[in-house]
Amino acid sequence: MQIKGENTMLGQYLLQELKTHTEASDDTLVICDGITEEDLPSLSNYKNIVYISSHEVYSPEAGEDVDETRPTFAWSETGKRHARAELLLEKHCAQNSQTLTIVRPAIMFGNGVDGPMLHLFNRVVRGHYVHVRGNNAKVSLVTALDTAKAIIAIAGTPGIFNISDGTPHRWIDIVEAMTANIGTQKRMTHLPEKWIRFIYRWFGRLPIVEECLSPQALEPLSRTCVLTNKKIKEATGLTFHNTKEVISRTDKTYPYQN
Repeated sequence: MQIKGENTMLGQYLLQELKTHTEASDDTLVICDGITEEDLPSLSNYKNIVYISSHEVYSPEAGEDVDETRPTFAWSETGKRHARAELLLEKHCAQNSQTLTIVRPAIMFGNGVDGPMLHLFNRVVRGHYVHVRGNNAKVSLVTALDTAKAIIAIAGTPGIFNISDGTPHRWIDIVEAMTANIGTQKRMTHLPEKWIRFIYRWFGRLPIVEECLSPQALEPLSRTCVLTNKKIKEATGLTFHNTKEVISRTDKTYPYQN
């Protein structure tokens, strides 16, 4: 098994897992860092293509029990890029008799996490997170370790597969788990929405208010999109760690690296 994008967080976990999966086929390419039309000629030497897409191809307000038959509704630049890549590869692999596996992971956590989740973690650590009272929005999570295991198990099987731990996680529970990751779990500050709007209206120019209370900071944490993992579990027989418990370091079975 070859990896395009081995320096990504997921790529590193795949390299680690492949050390114990010597049976993995060399005619399989896992694409972890995206694909463009200019990359297509380099795929010709592989029988199986595994493309790592994203949960962001679905609507951010898709609700719960989102399965692979749900129409895509890419909303972010990341989601749009992955949606375009999926279509590009579907056409290319069909024309070249290659097996295409599309994997759509939920929000991933692991060593080397970056992007919005690292930014959120840093906000929580600095005490710059404020929760809107009554906000019970939920999302899906998955560890990069479990994602890597699932990719190796599913490679060579055609189709689209969501990968999540199968548990709907409230945002408030996720951020409080982040506090436990660095010490003792703490309860976040909760404010009524009307107070938040008032404070932001009058003090929004202050950097700390912008970081904590701006619509850009709060809206992504008020949407529910929960992926079902039924298809990947049935196809592989794998079980998944509860990612929130891994974040809070309360999962006794997870192989923490530090």
